[in-house]
Amino acid sequence: MKGKKPTAQDVAALAGVSQSTVSMILNNKPNVSFAPETIERVYNAARQLDYKVKKAQTIALTKEEPVIAVVTPMLANPYYSSLVQSVENEASSRDFGVLVCNTYHDSDTESRYLDLFSRSAFAGIIYTFMPYHLERVKALSMSLPVVVVGDKNQSIDIDTVELNSVEAGELIARHLLNFGHKKMAFITTPLSKNNLPRMRRLEGVRSEVEAAGGELVVVESDKKLTTHKYQPNLEYHVGYELTKSVLKDRSITAYIGVNDMVAYGILDALEEAGLSVPEECSVCGFDNIFPSRFRRVALTTIDSFLMEKGKAAFELLARKISQEKESSNNGIYRIEYKPVLIARGSTGPCAP
Repeated sequence: MKGKKPTAQDVAALAGVSQSTVSMILNNKPNVSFAPETIERVYNAARQLDYKVKKAQTIALTKEEPVIAVVTPMLANPYYSSLVQSVENEASSRDFGVLVCNTYHDSDTESRYLDLFSRSAFAGIIYTFMPYHLERVKALSMSLPVVVVGDKNQSIDIDTVELNSVEAGELIARHLLNFGHKKMAFITTPLSKNNLPRMRRLEGVRSEVEAAGGELVVVESDKKLTTHKYQPNLEYHVGYELTKSVLKDRSITAYIGVNDMVAYGILDALEEAGLSVPEECSVCGFDNIFPSRFRRVALTTIDSFLMEKGKAAFELLARKISQEKESSNNGIYRIEYKPVLIARGSTGPCAP
């Protein structure tokens, strides 16, 4: 293939499929479905040959400046709003416009945005979470630079900015175990494969607690963001309501929220029940969003480097955009941040 640009026919031959199949998969043709194995073969063949998809741009953007899209599940949680703000700060400093696309973790909404991206003149896409339609996003990355901000997952063939959520869970568990807590409650919004960081945080906590001979009670909400999208304080209410449901078990001395917003609900439920923090119960969260450092909150949490991740995601995207213009390909990039425990006043020694 040296000296000759690969064609769709070359991709089809390497993948063992028809040329029309290659065209439909790599152009994200709507209302057409293929087996995941077929999509993966086509995607891998295109990657191997460094095949570039010619994108038909039927929707023009009116701004003179280049525009990127940032896909996010919500803005009510300061984790996502801060991450988006960080991306936008860096983008605007380099004269890029930003369009924010809110999916509420709804697969149909995400699919409609992917349809838009495939026929529009965006310069690139940043996902602030793991895509629901991962194979479609992989295909889109053949014609458009894409970066995903998410959990550490070496199997994703897309440029990523990562944080190891298993390690984050281990840090929280060890912190509480060192304070003598033996029975803990993990309070969480719905767990599923499409919310990988939540599951991996739980995995890290559980492995450490069980290894130390402790007990972990997992309390999971059935309230999904897709059906409660107009309730901006949903995560807070999950923490508040689920904590109230287990307060009768006074052998639980530590509560872990799957994120800081859930942890705020835990704190209020404990205060309402007349339990002092951290004298009688310890509380932890994840993400280190900005209210967690307020003196009246003082939440022990895991720093997920929000502003740094947003900046790194845009810098990575800008590099890919530059490579696209130069018709060069330097492979897949991964940037990993190590989670750091931020110990504050919401945790302390287990009461005797």
